[in-house]
Amino acid sequence: MIKLIVCFLITIGIFISWNLSYADRDWEYWNLETFTYEITDKISFVVLPEWRFKKDMSYQYLFKLETGVSFKINKFWEITPYYVHQDRNTGALWDGSEISYLDNTFKFSLEKFFNTKISNRLRFQYDYDKAKTVFRNSLKFYKGFKIFGTQEIGPFISEEPFYDCKLDRITEHRSSVGVGYTFNKNFSLNVGYMLNSKKPAGKWTYTNVLVSNLSIRF
Repeated sequence: MIKLIVCFLITIGIFISWNLSYADRDWEYWNLETFTYEITDKISFVVLPEWRFKKDMSYQYLFKLETGVSFKINKFWEITPYYVHQDRNTGALWDGSEISYLDNTFKFSLEKFFNTKISNRLRFQYDYDKAKTVFRNSLKFYKGFKIFGTQEIGPFISEEPFYDCKLDRITEHRSSVGVGYTFNKNFSLNVGYMLNSKKPAGKWTYTNVLVSNLSIRF
């Protein structure tokens, strides 16, 4: 198990090094916290604050707060509507915007096949200020290893394209690799690297992003 994780971390290093030549901007750091309160076994209240930093992770340029209610339809399918408030630092001031998400998330746990977990999140996103609709699809693969009895650690890989309905094309990709650590059923941490590719107009641009996600469930 340890050898596999070490090999995966080496692969991440190679992947990051290979992608550095494609990055047009400085390193960024995105820090996301996920707080989930279980109202019932089928309904949960979710709050996700997020901070983003650029200029080699030294300058905060965005804060986003997502609040939503998650409805567990069955063991494979969840629906979560979100209200999102976002503040972006334009240099002279902070510019606020309001966004809505509607997530359909499908999760499959293949514990009999090497403890592999697959999740696919289809997100409908609407920006009220820009009158812009975006469809996003995040596909994630995770391979877990049990340690210390109840704890678990393992690598993950994910890909998320963004389809802009106004421009009628894909304008962004987020390709990620990383490691997740589950301390118990209430506390987990993901740390990874993301290559964020964007093409709002003209050519594609690339950004290296360090991402962390701390999840707490009550």
